[in-house]
Amino acid sequence: MDNPEEPIDDEAAAQAFQEAMWLADAAGDPADPDLAEVPGGMPDFVRQLLRDRRNAARPRQEAEAAAAEALGGVVNGGGDEEDDDGENEDHEEEEEEVVEAVIGEAVDAGVAGEVFGEGGVKVTRALKCPLVLYLESDDDLQDLSPKNNILKRGVSVYIGLDKSTKLSEVFQQYCNFVNSKVKHVVYKSHYGHVPGTVKPSDFEFIHCTLLDAANTVETSAMMKNDRIKVRLNRSKERSTKSEIVRQQRESDRKFFKDLRQMLPNSSPEGMGYDVILDCRGKVMDERGFSQNVLATTVRANSVILSKRCKWLGLKIYNAKEEQSRREELAVLPYEDEKDYCTMDSDDEDGVVPLRGAVGNNLAGDSPALAAEVEDDDEDDLPSPKKPRAVLKSPHLAANANSVCVPLDHSPEAVKILLEYCYTNRVHSLGQDAFIKASKFASPKEVGMLAAKETGPVAPFRKHEWPDAGFPNVSLHLALAGIALAEEAHMPRLSLMCEIAASQLVTLKNVIDVLSACQLQQQKTGNRLPLLRKAAMLDCVYAHGSMGIDRLYEKPSFKANLEEKRTLVVPSLLEGTVEVLPTNVLAVKDWQKKKDKMETDTKITHLREDSLDKNNRDNERKRWRQPAVISRRVETAFGTEELGISSPIVKAVLRYGDPPPVNYSRMGKRKSRSDANNKPDWQRGSTARSSSRRSRRRGDDSI
Repeated sequence: MDNPEEPIDDEAAAQAFQEAMWLADAAGDPADPDLAEVPGGMPDFVRQLLRDRRNAARPRQEAEAAAAEALGGVVNGGGDEEDDDGENEDHEEEEEEVVEAVIGEAVDAGVAGEVFGEGGVKVTRALKCPLVLYLESDDDLQDLSPKNNILKRGVSVYIGLDKSTKLSEVFQQYCNFVNSKVKHVVYKSHYGHVPGTVKPSDFEFIHCTLLDAANTVETSAMMKNDRIKVRLNRSKERSTKSEIVRQQRESDRKFFKDLRQMLPNSSPEGMGYDVILDCRGKVMDERGFSQNVLATTVRANSVILSKRCKWLGLKIYNAKEEQSRREELAVLPYEDEKDYCTMDSDDEDGVVPLRGAVGNNLAGDSPALAAEVEDDDEDDLPSPKKPRAVLKSPHLAANANSVCVPLDHSPEAVKILLEYCYTNRVHSLGQDAFIKASKFASPKEVGMLAAKETGPVAPFRKHEWPDAGFPNVSLHLALAGIALAEEAHMPRLSLMCEIAASQLVTLKNVIDVLSACQLQQQKTGNRLPLLRKAAMLDCVYAHGSMGIDRLYEKPSFKANLEEKRTLVVPSLLEGTVEVLPTNVLAVKDWQKKKDKMETDTKITHLREDSLDKNNRDNERKRWRQPAVISRRVETAFGTEELGISSPIVKAVLRYGDPPPVNYSRMGKRKSRSDANNKPDWQRGSTARSSSRRSRRRGDDSI
């Protein structure tokens, strides 16, 4: 108190000193920090208040130290057992008020380990340490320690440490500080654990990643004033999730292994593929540019595709027939042995030049011609057939059994088709596409247990889909998938792509969606009702009947509409007919319900305003009671009369201030013209009343 620059340890004393300085300012004294040394500068009741608080705090501190020593130093606090219940409740309320006041601010939690400053002096304050770390409760952790306000969500504490301090000491210091706020702990459990206390294994400390307690602050790449999030230990949840992912991957791996064993020529090198799909199509992005890919070929197996997709199986069959026909046309027309000889068999030398194979080499590989000498002792045997020379074809792949099938679709869309053919699902299209396009058994028909066990198997659980089950494909890729599925006559895949595309409609691509719906309707007759309805409700009619006018004001929408007007305008008209209800009575009922909802909402708001007004009036009356005013004045200025009185409340109200209770404005002052317009009998009465008032003023002045 004598030195103003020295930190004040007693929080209550600091508060009292601040009250004294504020009182001196109100009395007109200068706000001098050395007010305590000025004679008469600090009132005597303030000095007496400080002495009483210091004397009252000493027995309680001694009792707390004795209780902590009795518990082995595990828990600090709790007070003396002989204290009254009323004092304990007051103490708890004070601590709750203090903690609630610092929510959003940091609380000093001490120093982790031993930190030495300049000259080897041990540092005892966190803010004087070289490093300070802030620990904030990311979750509501009061289930571990009930009524412990430090574990409330959003409460932050700071701990001082050195750069060589291990994080385990920081975590232990945090737990010790939390345990110091545990109240009324007088016994231990069977395993030696004090109820309501916490330990570092109960929490997870996160700073970008999960922190390792064995590392130091320096090895963890942490800096001063870094903030650490504290949450419950979720190691069991992570292990359960990793086990689910492992089981899912193991199931997928087993599925593909069994699928390969069903192939007629499954080999580890080629993985059973005998078809190469040459994808020549391209996907256009939102700006109209084509997306080029590095590889346009996709490998597949003809056996599975022929069973799952008849359209693709027919293309594979036609490609194989064309390849065999090309191979036959590429054979040289050498059928007889005479065609290979340039001399007659009756030649006396008996030397026949060969143009065919020598060993395993094809004819033409060696420039020199080899000669074979006939043996007269051997019988004349038919000469073996010579290997046929085959012309190279661009359709032949590295695998001799593979065939190349050209497709006018993009590789990404073809991969979606192959994934659907192999697994009967496409997880990149999202959760809604899988659920709405799947057919589940009715629990009423087969039972609840059988309904859960039957039906398509989802790649993820309900709440474990990536990106919360939202599609992770682009809109144009989904539209390309619709076009490929419609051409391949696979309606379920087309429905899945349509549902995924309906979730990706925005104001920038609504023109492309409407034109794609109309174009697909002209090609295959599929109107794509879900996609068109999403475009009309989410974009065109998002702002009511004026939505199309707002869209037309945008230059990009106007340019695209004029460019594709032959497709967009009919699609807009058909979409409007589909969106509008067919029953007019239903529209009227809906309008009545809407009006009733608006009326009920308005009445509810008026009732809430009236209730709020009554509450404010009651609060105003309560705070203006004489007992409340005297108690507040006594708390602020003390019990002694200091000559400071509250200012007189004037009738003039400032702008924004609420009027007092039962306050009414004075009547309007009448002008002289109004007085002259009065009848004669009123003028006389007015004159008499004015004379009476003048006489009264004279008497009062006397």
